[in-house]
Amino acid sequence: MVSLRLPLILLSLLAISFSCSAAPPPVYDTEGHELSADGSYYVLPASPGHGGGLTMAPRVLPCPLLVAQETDERRKGFPVRFTPWGGAAAPEDRTIRVSTDVRIRFNAATICVQSTEWHVGDEPLTGARRVVTGPLIGPSPSGRENAFRVEKYGGGYKLVSCRDSRQDLGVSRDGARAWLGASQPPHVVVFKKARPSPPE
Repeated sequence: MVSLRLPLILLSLLAISFSCSAAPPPVYDTEGHELSADGSYYVLPASPGHGGGLTMAPRVLPCPLLVAQETDERRKGFPVRFTPWGGAAAPEDRTIRVSTDVRIRFNAATICVQSTEWHVGDEPLTGARRVVTGPLIGPSPSGRENAFRVEKYGGGYKLVSCRDSRQDLGVSRDGARAWLGASQPPHVVVFKKARPSPPE
């Protein structure tokens, strides 16, 4: 009897360890395909009538460029690419998953001739936390200014900054521009696969 119980106990423990180590679910694009670190995606509002996609724009100086939202909903902005942050996922796993740290960068070139990777920084004049592209200046003790997460939210997803504590990313309007920043009501989005331009 004891010899039969031991294999059953071992099988139960094995099942528990597998269930606890299950990978988080994937993030899906508008066509129902899993987001991949090998793909580029437009970040668009989940509901129509809430502006266009995300782009880059100067705030005070020409550089660096901040992440902003297109006011015209017909404009998709620039596509982005997601990659695991700090080796959080196995190299062979190219799937982007919810609640997993990622880095985000625009798949585009700029007049600033610098990285288009996102990070969260404090705006010098207002102290507002904005999403900025380009090299990191004055990193915080956490070193996680460029760590983000995609979380399921309502009928779409929300982006979350993991800089110090988790803060939802939302858009705040300032004049003619809407800027992406932390500590805002979440900007609910979907991800549309960017197609390569056809040869001319």
